[in-house]
Amino acid sequence: MSSGYEDYEQPREDWLRGLLNRVFYALILLAFIILLTCWFLPLLRERQKQQKELVHLKEQVEAERTLLNKQTKRLNLLQNDRGYLELLARDKLDLMKPGETIFRMDQPSDGK
Repeated sequence: MSSGYEDYEQPREDWLRGLLNRVFYALILLAFIILLTCWFLPLLRERQKQQKELVHLKEQVEAERTLLNKQTKRLNLLQNDRGYLELLARDKLDLMKPGETIFRMDQPSDGK
């Protein structure tokens, strides 16, 4: 004859088994997240490094573009402006026109 008390421990074991299953699934999820992080972290660092290099290269391009514009303007003046060419020649040869006064200012030196 069965009194019905044989299954008394069954609900407690099911509750414990359910809790352990949840903990197990949480640990698997945590391990998966850690693996993804370990996989993507070097890629993110490489991307940041490339972004910094891209910014540096863009700055270099801009500096070179500025220099090109300056040199192109100077070349245009040398080819087309006789007054500019005369000014450069007189400055280089330390010559002056009659009645002209030249004022020279020296660059400040680093007197360290």
